[in-house]
Amino acid sequence: TSILIYYNSILVKGGIWKVKEQQIIEAARKLFSKYGFKKVSMDEIAREANVTKKTVYTYFSSKEELFKYFIDEELINMKKIIEEVEAKNENFYETVHQAIYKLLKYKNKRKFLKNAIDEAEVLKDPIIIKDLKVIDAEIQNYIKQKLIQFIQENYIEVADVDIATFLIYKMYIALMFDWNDENKKLDEKAIADNILKFLKFGLGKEKR
Repeated sequence: TSILIYYNSILVKGGIWKVKEQQIIEAARKLFSKYGFKKVSMDEIAREANVTKKTVYTYFSSKEELFKYFIDEELINMKKIIEEVEAKNENFYETVHQAIYKLLKYKNKRKFLKNAIDEAEVLKDPIIIKDLKVIDAEIQNYIKQKLIQFIQENYIEVADVDIATFLIYKMYIALMFDWNDENKKLDEKAIADNILKFLKFGLGKEKR
């Protein structure tokens, strides 16, 4: 009986531990999304989570660690997007297009990431900049791995994989976000048609 009581108390404590951790995570998410990383203090996170500051530090050693938690969370979500696209078994061009487009659309839609990107541009905070680079690196690494895969399968040929990766990534950035209202309106089909045509006839071995 005493053993059962002991294990039950551990389970209860474990449950409380997870609940408090989740309270802190959701409080930080809300405050970071609303006010940005720089303006939010650990005191404010504790107050929003309805716990003491000491409790916050029990779970996260710093505000930077909390920020990195959200970056890691975004990376997990982005990997799920890639897995969903890959499961469709489309050809190289369509797979790469769908993955990059969905990843960038996701990145632009997430309030936490949008605020962090804006904050990084304005405040030039090295911590935010460093963590955000992980997101861009993840997308570019996906492009690079797909290029390497299809080069090995003799489906495409490129002179320099790193340069090709960078150019493909920047094309999507340019058409999805830098293309302004002064130019003609572009929908997903227009972006796909233009970039896929460039990829197919700029990289592919087949002739027109």
